[in-house]
Amino acid sequence: MSAEQQKRVLVVDDDDGTRKLLSAVLLGRGLVVDEAGDGEEALALIESQPYGVIVLDLLMPVIDGFAVVEKLSALTPRPVVLVVTGAAHNVVDQLDAATVHGIIRKPFDAEEIANVVAACAEIRWRMSLEAMALAMAAGGSLFALLLTNAPA
Repeated sequence: MSAEQQKRVLVVDDDDGTRKLLSAVLLGRGLVVDEAGDGEEALALIESQPYGVIVLDLLMPVIDGFAVVEKLSALTPRPVVLVVTGAAHNVVDQLDAATVHGIIRKPFDAEEIANVVAACAEIRWRMSLEAMALAMAAGGSLFALLLTNAPA
């Protein structure tokens, strides 16, 4: 995966306003951003282009975020997956913890999400996801890595 691909972000949300807002703040951080309005569009983009980070809504028409997460678990290397959702906690508990790296609740602050996504893209660029998984398995946390490696 090239450096550009690792810093390429896919924003998947069926709400146009949310998707456009996230894309705009991420573009402002110098990231390459693609958008999808549902899981079907997202999977088509993922098949044609590798992504370093995927920002994914769960509750969408056509193909939902759960099905996308399931497909992502088979990718090598896997992107960092951040779920952005307003779904209830019991719904979110159904996610595959090995594939989803973070959950951000709606409503959210777009600048804060941009900070997290930019840090994830930077980490993904600096180290392989396998190394990140080893660090997390050893008791580390992705968010601890974000805090120590966040861009200035």
